[in-house]
Amino acid sequence: MQLTFRKIEKAFEVDEKTLYQWLNDRGMPAVKANGQYLFNSVEVLEWALKHRIPLTLGALKLCERNRPGQDILTPALLRGGVHTGVKGERRDEIFGEVLNALPLPASVDKLSLKAMLISREQVGTTGIGNGIAIPHVKHPVIFAGLDPIVGLFFLEKPVNFAAPDGERVHTLFVILSGSFRGHLSLLSRLAFCLQDLSVKTALDRRASPEEILTAFQVAEAKTGGGS
Repeated sequence: MQLTFRKIEKAFEVDEKTLYQWLNDRGMPAVKANGQYLFNSVEVLEWALKHRIPLTLGALKLCERNRPGQDILTPALLRGGVHTGVKGERRDEIFGEVLNALPLPASVDKLSLKAMLISREQVGTTGIGNGIAIPHVKHPVIFAGLDPIVGLFFLEKPVNFAAPDGERVHTLFVILSGSFRGHLSLLSRLAFCLQDLSVKTALDRRASPEEILTAFQVAEAKTGGGS
């Protein structure tokens, strides 16, 4: 989805000066056509994650497809599950372990999926800082008909994902969806919930799956507010 300068300004609740600063000094992705900036919602979301830009409800709704308040992320987390002690010293090893743990249909070729996750990392790291990465494939539409899955994985040892802050990754959220828009909804909800103090605390403590899922459910419920 292509968004105008004013829509981005309003969605992130910033003034014109701040938005120009993001463009000129912080590498916010945009194209200029006929003297106007145009923004891609996916690129903006991924940029905001990596640069720790606070996500407002307005920013979240730029990427939403479902009605406000409807749970999207929590059911996907329930399907994907919470996994601890994931072994591996490199990203490719980690991805192999992750895909073996996820409840994927037999029709999904795990080797091909692993190659796509690795390819996505080569385009640009999915590490967002603070020891968290969100691996996902570049073209989620290939999983047409797949119920959305988000797997949460705690690594046994931190792994270098070349994250923007230089911190090694210890926590992964792996997103798989059957459509582009569904993928974007999951990614935006996840980004929003990761700002929540209760979610941060539960992740930092590596709390029980039940506590983590409850924290996400409460945080996701907050996305129904605002205008």
